[in-house]
Order: sequence, then C-alpha cells, then structure tokens
Amino acid sequence: MKKTIVLVVLALMFCGVSAVRANEVVEKLALYIPNRLIDALDTFTCDVGLGPSVRIELMATQVCKFGGGIGISPKLIKDYNRQYGIGINNGWYWSFLCIGQENMERAKCTRYVKNYQQNFEGCPSPDLRIYDLYTGERDFWQIGGALGLGVEAEVYIHPVEIADFVAGVFFIDLKGDDITFEDFQN
Repeated sequence: MKKTIVLVVLALMFCGVSAVRANEVVEKLALYIPNRLIDALDTFTCDVGLGPSVRIELMATQVCKFGGGIGISPKLIKDYNRQYGIGINNGWYWSFLCIGQENMERAKCTRYVKNYQQNFEGCPSPDLRIYDLYTGERDFWQIGGALGLGVEAEVYIHPVEIADFVAGVFFIDLKGDDITFEDFQN
C-alpha cells in the first residue's frame, strides 16, 4: 500500500511539472512567428519629423558620434524598446567622437512613446537610466544617422536587438521581451 501511494504521489508530481513545461512549449510554438516578426521590427528605428530644425548626424554608438542639431520637430516615431507614436523633440546637441554637449527632450508624446530629457556634457555613459537595455528611451549602441532641414529623418539599427532576433530563431529570448499568453489576459 505504501509503494502505491508513493508511486501515485510521484506520478502526480511528474505530471504537474510536465503539464507546466508542455504549456511553455505550446506557448513558444504558438507565438513563434509573431515574436520573430516583432523582434525583426525591433532591429531598426525610423523617425520622421517636420518643423524648424537643422540636424546632421552619423553615429556608431553614442561614443562614436559626429554631428549636431538644433530646433523643434514634431515626429512620427518608431523607436527603440517598442516606442510607436507621435512626440515632439526639442533642444540642441553637438558631438565629435566621444565628447559633446546635449540638452534635448522628447515631450507631449502619445501613449507608447516615452518622454525624456537628456542633459549632459562630456562623454555619455551606457549605465545611465535613459540607455537601459530593457526599459530605456534611447539605445546607447545604435548605429545610423539623421538628417534634417525643416524635414527631419532618423534611421538607426540596433545591434542588441539584432542579437535578440537571431537568438529568438533558436527559442532564446535575450531581452525577455517576447509576448506570452499572459499578455492577452486582462
């Protein structure tokens, strides 16, 4: 009788663990294509604005950045960490390699775009909250540029997001940002 009870308890424990693991596998498979599409969209930024601004910039991370800009520009935003919507960039900056100054803000944003204000002098640091890999408003590691004279456009690629996309093909979520069934619950 003791052996039967022990076997039943062990079987129930094993089935409970297997059911949880089976749900994770089903979730990963069911949401595989949507997560890969979202990860692919995360690999780049494309913002377009219109307003009294002048800007030229080339960058390979925030440390290796050349250019500057000044003005105000309401923008359509498709930005880092899944920011989609409208916002207004206002301020000025200049940068030459690892030195520069900046007084920029993004304000009056729609729901899925984060407001921020960035003031610094010298060399930017990746440990600032604004550059947080998971929740930051800006990507420290982005590569690309911006150009504007009244009409402004920014295009950047995000190496960390590219790594997340490639790892996601093999069911590894480096940034922990894949959607789950829980995201669809109230």
